Amino acid sequence: MGAAAPVVVVANPTAGHGRAGKRIGAVDAILRQLRVEHEVRVAGSSAEMEATCREAALQGAEIVAVLGGDGTVSCAANGLLGTGAALAVLPAGTGDDFASAIGAGSFPSAVRLLANPKTVSIDVVRLRAGDADRRFVNIAGAGFDSEVTETANAMTVNLGGTGTYVAALVRTLSRFTPARYDMTVDGVAFTVDAMLVVIGSGLSYGGGMKVLPHASIVDGVMDVCIVEALSKGAFLRAFPKVFSGRHASHPKVRMMRATSVTVEANRGIQVYADGERMGPLPARFEVEPGALPVVVGPDAKGIR
Repeated sequence: MGAAAPVVVVANPTAGHGRAGKRIGAVDAILRQLRVEHEVRVAGSSAEMEATCREAALQGAEIVAVLGGDGTVSCAANGLLGTGAALAVLPAGTGDDFASAIGAGSFPSAVRLLANPKTVSIDVVRLRAGDADRRFVNIAGAGFDSEVTETANAMTVNLGGTGTYVAALVRTLSRFTPARYDMTVDGVAFTVDAMLVVIGSGLSYGGGMKVLPHASIVDGVMDVCIVEALSKGAFLRAFPKVFSGRHASHPKVRMMRATSVTVEANRGIQVYADGERMGPLPARFEVEPGALPVVVGPDAKGIR
């Protein structure tokens, strides 16, 4: 096994509807200009991304910088956990919400962070759903939002992160019905009729929707948002508040914090985490504090 450069850039060229592929040359040029010793590798699939990142870390890379979106970052995180190598994010996806949380929201500035990197150990969440046993770094959802994500992923027109999500939301709402959830949050069991359940350490998803506005990726707990059953009209009236986080004060929204959560439902619901389908309910979520070193920028909104 050959030695890796101190910084290994792993690119998913298909991320962001091909945006990542177009930025590979720019990453290499900026790092050369900054005299950062590095190499670039390409991974075409989720499994290849995870394996390539882990291989780079085991070959001695100190930082593995991922060029892609939230789903690509999630695969990289699973590959890097336990290796000691730090994850850096070079945003090139559709939403890039996790990149924003760690202060890497701007592509050029994110690349420049690698010249003088500052690392912080962040929380990850272990998710078990169906056959999946995975970690995620941002947000997971089960219910209306996961069905919206399935609709958005199937759309062929790129309207940007937020635009695509809003268009998918309107399509999904016309056919959606709430579900009955049986939940246990840090040992307390309850049942609720709800539109969706969201769990994570990140602040936003879907390109800037602040669904967990008070979350922190370093506090050792998960934030939970439950949107109770609403009429379609009431939901549409309340929805814009998610962009500012003001939905948290809505009378039909429950905000909680926990270290472990289990979720079941009375019908088939898929769990999506970091924008990727993980498996069906029932699911169990457990926080793993400080599990992953990450390169952060000065405006890391998720570190507080």
